[in-house]
Amino acid sequence: MKRLFYINKESNNDTGPKLLSISIGDRHFSFAITDKTGGELYSLSYYTADEITSDLLTDTISEHKELNDTFFEVQVSYDYSRSLLVPLQYYYIEGSKVLLNTVYGLNSRAPVIADAINEWQLFNVYTLPNDIQECMNRKYPGCQSRHHFTLAIKMMPTGSDDRLLINIRADEFSFIAMKDNKLLIAQTHVYSSPEDICYYLLKTCHQFSLSQEQVQLSVSGLIEKESQLYRELYQFFVNVEFRNPTWRMPITEDHEYPAHFFTTLNDLARCAS
Repeated sequence: MKRLFYINKESNNDTGPKLLSISIGDRHFSFAITDKTGGELYSLSYYTADEITSDLLTDTISEHKELNDTFFEVQVSYDYSRSLLVPLQYYYIEGSKVLLNTVYGLNSRAPVIADAINEWQLFNVYTLPNDIQECMNRKYPGCQSRHHFTLAIKMMPTGSDDRLLINIRADEFSFIAMKDNKLLIAQTHVYSSPEDICYYLLKTCHQFSLSQEQVQLSVSGLIEKESQLYRELYQFFVNVEFRNPTWRMPITEDHEYPAHFFTTLNDLARCAS
């Protein structure tokens, strides 16, 4: 795996209970270690690969001594794109399996999981590689897990504004669209250029009658303010803002990363605390 970022604050004072937050997707693995409340960041790393396998995960975890510590709680977010939002009144597990298989095709051994999102009367039904789930459960017995969209929907900013919540990764991005306090769509797409991202966002605005002048774009992930993607977003949308984490990031001598790179890991830590 290729490591993009690494922050590690060594301190003898960090002796209290610690919280471990892990995010895993088809092509990325990242983690953050914080204090029990999720308010202070101790360690963070972000990796990418053509495919995240259980062997890669095991090897990477063994290389980080901080990941072999004892934790107060371990939270895992699965970022796999094979996910569907099903209204409560239409949900039953066998029917959800059929829907997933129809849309994505399913590996017969892949577990099908349903996260209840009670606030929205929804189930988020998704699948992930069986060996990845087994690897996490074996390494961190009792870990709490959920899908990325389950977490993102729960962490949506309050208010009645029409909104696109966007998270950028190395070669894919996810977004959630809301209009009039109604959840419209949650999707993940692969991209190769900024135009790809703008295409999907503009298509969503057209499909659901979202105004480019009024919709609020809350952006997090691997996007620089000086990047072409940021300029493209401002070309098509009026209200663009970075969604920053709330934890205290340590100051390192070698690196200073934009805080919004790691907002989704912070969401996971906040949800746990």
